[in-house]
Amino acid sequence: MQGQRGGETRAALLSVAQRLFAEKGLGGVSVREITREAGARNESALHYHFGGLESLIKEVFTERYLQIESARLAWLRDIDAAGQGADLTYLMRAAVGPLLEACREEDGRLYARFAHQLAADPRFDVVQIVRDTGMASVATIRDRVLDNLTSLPQAVVLTRLRRVFSISIMLMADFATQIDRGAAMSIEAETDEAAASLAGFLRAGIILA
Repeated sequence: MQGQRGGETRAALLSVAQRLFAEKGLGGVSVREITREAGARNESALHYHFGGLESLIKEVFTERYLQIESARLAWLRDIDAAGQGADLTYLMRAAVGPLLEACREEDGRLYARFAHQLAADPRFDVVQIVRDTGMASVATIRDRVLDNLTSLPQAVVLTRLRRVFSISIMLMADFATQIDRGAAMSIEAETDEAAASLAGFLRAGIILA
């Protein structure tokens, strides 16, 4: 029973933290506010489950991103089955599509706003957080993009891939905002547009000074 209560407290802390961070920003939320709204007895509950506020922030990101990772792996299997797994635009569809799909739900839209703030916060390296979790889809897409763009220096492609990751988070947050405003395109059209834009960004030639 105690373990069950501990699991419920941990889940409540994650849920409340995501909402508060999305609403107030990463710098606008205190440990006290999170623990109070989560119904925890005191501030030590957050430190017990996560070790501190920054660790909680990372956990909020990775917990939902693991679900996105599962969906992305399914997208990759689908494009492989269709013989499209080496196509740059389809790879970008697999990269960004699950992020946009997460916005179907209100909780996913809160996550989108939170993730956008995290990606812009200099205290955190979101790409490194993803690498540390060992998410296979990210490595698969990276390797296939590198194979696709052998005409460009590898360092250039890797830099662009890092930026694609940040842009994808921004696209997810923007889509969430458009949904809440009632002004969003269909998820299919949004995914097509995002994939084409990201593929074009990756393919762009280098302008020599």
